[in-house]
Amino acid sequence: MNKKTLYLALYNEVFINGQRSTGNGNTVEIFDRNRFYVALGYMIKEGLKIQFGVMNQTTDNWSKNQFQLSFHHKL
Repeated sequence: MNKKTLYLALYNEVFINGQRSTGNGNTVEIFDRNRFYVALGYMIKEGLKIQFGVMNQTTDNWSKNQFQLSFHHKL
């Protein structure tokens, strides 16, 4: 990306338990959680960018949103 580039970042992650038994007769569901993330990013200069977005996490029992501000750099 070139500096001063505005971009959209998206991802979706599904967490699946490969083993249901956790020992002592306890089990977990096959579906653990889903995380969906959308953010707007800006390339400040080569190797430095900033992103602001929201991630929604969902399980069988609850759902929540988290706002995230992140800086990314590479040398």
